[in-house]
Amino acid sequence: MLLVAIGILGVKMGNYSTPIAVTFQKAVGEWGYVLVIAGMLISIFGVAFASSFNTPALIASLATEHSMLPSWIGKKNKHDAAWVAILFSAVISAILITQSYLFLVSCIVLASFVQYVPSILAVIKFKHTNEFPNHGFKLPGGYTIPILALMISCYMVTNFTWKTILVGVGVGVLAAVAYFFIEKDEKAEQKHQQYLAKI
Repeated sequence: MLLVAIGILGVKMGNYSTPIAVTFQKAVGEWGYVLVIAGMLISIFGVAFASSFNTPALIASLATEHSMLPSWIGKKNKHDAAWVAILFSAVISAILITQSYLFLVSCIVLASFVQYVPSILAVIKFKHTNEFPNHGFKLPGGYTIPILALMISCYMVTNFTWKTILVGVGVGVLAAVAYFFIEKDEKAEQKHQQYLAKI
């Protein structure tokens, strides 16, 4: 689809915020643009509808089962619904819905970036400390692949707008502050240390 769009729009592709829709418009007419936009909106609604159920459950799980958020966030009502997590996600959604589509897309990409970078750093750390030795598959090239992935990820940051970066930094600061108010499960920590000692 992208190759078709490049072939039809050429160098003008960068001038459009919805190049696929514009490509279809130029190929088949105005109804093509409407069709692609309608499909995009239906897709976004489907993801948003599913996330409205999944996100509060995930937030509550992080609070009650994994102790990665304050325990009060996982509180449930008599219907076993995590009402605090639902309100929390609703407030965040209400704030974000006032922003533009392109800004929200860049925030999603940034969220994915935030997930990948710690994974890359963890690979480097565990390979160096041998904390979780892998007795099967070994990553070829030593540190080459994770370092290359880290460099590419750092380059990706330069493509974000300052607004997106500020949102990411703000979320990171809030997460760091919340971390100090989380009560650690001593039994779980002790069990983890015993597991590491056996390796």
